[in-house]
Amino acid sequence: MKAALICFNLSFVAGGQRLVFSLARALKKRGHTVIIYAPDFDTDQYQEISSELDIRTIKLSRPIDWFSRPKNLLKWVLNKLNQEYEFVSASKKIAAAMDLDFDVVNVHDSAYRTGYFYAKRNPHAKIIWTQNAPPFIYLPKQKVLFDLLSKLYQRLKNWSSKKYFRVMSKVAVLDFYNKAWSEAHGIKNAVIIRAGINFENFYAPVKDFREKAKRKSAQLLALGALNPYRRYDNVIMSVAYLRKQGYDVRALIIANHIWHEDECRADLIALVKKNNLENSIDLRFTGVSEGELRRAYQESDIFVQAVYVPPPSNHGWGLVNFEAMAAGLPVVLCRTATATEVLNDGENAFFVDPLSPDQIAEKVNAMIDNPELYMKVAT
Repeated sequence: MKAALICFNLSFVAGGQRLVFSLARALKKRGHTVIIYAPDFDTDQYQEISSELDIRTIKLSRPIDWFSRPKNLLKWVLNKLNQEYEFVSASKKIAAAMDLDFDVVNVHDSAYRTGYFYAKRNPHAKIIWTQNAPPFIYLPKQKVLFDLLSKLYQRLKNWSSKKYFRVMSKVAVLDFYNKAWSEAHGIKNAVIIRAGINFENFYAPVKDFREKAKRKSAQLLALGALNPYRRYDNVIMSVAYLRKQGYDVRALIIANHIWHEDECRADLIALVKKNNLENSIDLRFTGVSEGELRRAYQESDIFVQAVYVPPPSNHGWGLVNFEAMAAGLPVVLCRTATATEVLNDGENAFFVDPLSPDQIAEKVNAMIDNPELYMKVAT
């Protein structure tokens, strides 16, 4: 089989990009021919998992603008129109540059339009859309007019994209939330395929936590691309609560600053300073290599995912949860995360309510006071 994998933001250090490389390596290992297409690729990133892969960059005359955050209403509208133009143009150019004999074309996230344009050239190819998240996430806006226009924009985009959806042989989604979204938008062939992890890459035995527990000590880990919905402030405040109770708890927060969320970054730094946690919270705003990521898991005791996106866009799978579990860490996560579809509270993870740093602190407290509970959930 000859397969193409398409990703529009292959230079970002994030879970979706790592999934592309891991999938390509797995297919190649099985004897298939695999070519990855992208508008850009930073060779300094992912060296460990991208080596020996056929990665072809298709330079665009007008690069996709991922980072604009217009405050002015007119500029916001123009930015949305401009981005849609960029997505369509990129899809056409990549589809035109692809080999004509692919059996399968796997488009990831916002690259789904590429499948439509490639199908015009090669109608025999199977188009598979890997949907790590719904492509048109509505996020509530503080300003009423912005919020109304955002809702209208999502509806228009849903309607205009139906022609792209029709060429999909299958749509692979991570969870029931994404499956329901797909079916509600006219995609009848969505199937839940839980994205796997490279278990051997992250595996570590569950550590003996008893000695650290005697010292009332623990190292928390949280990671993911920086944005307000990661709720790293909840992790910071849970550390503040625990330290006030006499626990020597610290946290490493790896919040890659790929989306240029300067205000969010400044707020986290200010929150650490306000609570005098400069020596207890290690904030890192750059990505990490695969080796550094493994080390972060191995040197930590408890993984925390506080991600919360308010309804109606309430979701969040998180490959990192399962990497942490493979690395022998107990996981504390928001009960609205869709990873809870396959986990059980108190058995193989701990669930907390959204926006509840006090509950995160309670779960960490319970594991420190009862190392047997730590071992039970982590094993």
